[in-house]
Amino acid sequence: MINYSSVLIIYNPNAMRGRVEDYMPRIKQRLSLRYATVEAMSSPEIDGAEAIATRYASKYDILVVCGGDGTLHRVINGVLKTGANPVIGLLPFGTCNDVAHTLGLPHDIDKAVDAILRLNTTEYDIMYDGNEYIAYSLATGYLTKSTYTATNKSKKRFGRLAYFFSAIKCLFKFDSLPITVVYDGERVHGKFVYFMILNSQYAGGFHLNKEDDVNNGKVRLVLIKKTNAFASFFAFVKLFMFGIKSLLKSKCVIVKDVKRVEIENHANAPFTQDGEKIKFLKKQIAVKAKLTMIKK
Repeated sequence: MINYSSVLIIYNPNAMRGRVEDYMPRIKQRLSLRYATVEAMSSPEIDGAEAIATRYASKYDILVVCGGDGTLHRVINGVLKTGANPVIGLLPFGTCNDVAHTLGLPHDIDKAVDAILRLNTTEYDIMYDGNEYIAYSLATGYLTKSTYTATNKSKKRFGRLAYFFSAIKCLFKFDSLPITVVYDGERVHGKFVYFMILNSQYAGGFHLNKEDDVNNGKVRLVLIKKTNAFASFFAFVKLFMFGIKSLLKSKCVIVKDVKRVEIENHANAPFTQDGEKIKFLKKQIAVKAKLTMIKK
């Protein structure tokens, strides 16, 4: 049995609407009940979280990510690029916390700390594109712009509502994107209003993928084709109201569980990757690694 004795908390000071540092002494004190060493480091910039994780991944038994999915993305990249294998814990104090919700972790501070004290773990599949590791999602199309146009200031003030206000501005821009997708030997080319690769039960705070198994070596691919405006829009609404399962019989939707995906982005459209904006013309993604993560 492994003796876990040291914890490093990597926290985003903007988490909890800028109040996370007020709670840090209490969090450290509670974790010290079980772990001999408990330290905390602030990362004012998301990229800084990766640098901290890279430097300290091999020096601590447990890295606790205190923030949202963007901070988690950077910590995972820092850890996996070193080859170290610490346990990853989450204090889900960001805006959506999709991975934390998938793991059953609560937003309540004390209950989230309780999970780290219990140290109940699972293996979590992580994707890789040849350059970066992807914790759980890659998406483009209708309304995905709202995930990266919502400013830190608005998220700090309004929380998840910041995404709603940003989405309102996108409501009447129902564009379609020319994309070629190759998945497990099959090739699809066309115009799509929505594209998503997901290894999580949640995306953008919505419970879309209730049956997801984050440890089966596959990720879920969802494509909503451009047909007529009503059919495409109705499929999109069903997705976010009733989840991926409600789309399985839709003629304008492709849903597949895949190990590998290749994407050609012919319009150079922006994507969101773990909630952050990226751009690329071509990308190959495969389930590449597993991380030991704390669950409820």
